[in-house]
Amino acid sequence: MGWQIAAASAVVVVLAGLTTLALSPLLGRGRPEHGGGPDRDDEILRSTLLVAGVIGVAIAGVAGFLIARRAVAPLGEALARQRRFVADAGHELRTPLTVMHTRAQLIARRMEPQDPALPAMRQLLDDSRVLGEIVDELLASAVLTADPGRGEPIEVRALLDEIARSMAVLAQAREVQISVAGPPGVWVTGSRVALRRALAALVDNALGHTPPGGWVQLAVDVRGEHVVLAVTDSGEGLAGLDPAELTRRFARGPRAADGPGGRRFGLGLALVQEVASAHGGTLTLGPAPTGGARAELVLPIRS
Repeated sequence: MGWQIAAASAVVVVLAGLTTLALSPLLGRGRPEHGGGPDRDDEILRSTLLVAGVIGVAIAGVAGFLIARRAVAPLGEALARQRRFVADAGHELRTPLTVMHTRAQLIARRMEPQDPALPAMRQLLDDSRVLGEIVDELLASAVLTADPGRGEPIEVRALLDEIARSMAVLAQAREVQISVAGPPGVWVTGSRVALRRALAALVDNALGHTPPGGWVQLAVDVRGEHVVLAVTDSGEGLAGLDPAELTRRFARGPRAADGPGGRRFGLGLALVQEVASAHGGTLTLGPAPTGGARAELVLPIRS
């Protein structure tokens, strides 16, 4: 790309020079004679250089646009190939995973309740179901990235209620209160599976960093043309950490999550950010008014 810019710059300089030589007689010919001399020659030269400069800037702008367009084209092709690969891989994996899950179900049904292998078989069923959901999420993500408008309508308050119910057992085990706030009837467009996973990851992290007796709240709010899905906790907060730094993969605080303090996100927050981007939204992380942490998933509202 460097040589292309250098070549374009050289062409602009040459064209500007040629334009100066070509326009000098024309500019001088159209003016009435008031006597020759250095002043008149300087005026003609300034006018000629001004015209040549304008033409040179225009040519440079066009050349820069064409070069930039050519440089970005391979990136767009690479992203398109990546989306096709994800979609093709998802389609290829979906059928064998469905067959495996069905076979595991049949085996589990034929096993006696007292069979010692039954718990392992039930765990296999859960694992195969999770793999199927991951494949569905990959397919949905590929579709949403290519065309964000192809998602399904999602009522976000119902989604938050569902997540709170599924995480209630974990919250009780950690002696943390979990609640949901916000109006019903607010809709977004996207992948329900992907959004559920993203919000569940935020809730799981909030529960892991909230001490016994604390609380975690899921809330929905409407701000203009956007819906804000917030997860707020009364835990240790960010302890001066940079929120932007925590969105990197495998980012962690100064201490591990299972130590005396410090937040650790691993892949979780980076994946949540990718889900937000696929839905045309953003993820923000900051301190909560109560001293804990607050994560906000901001998505376009469904019109």
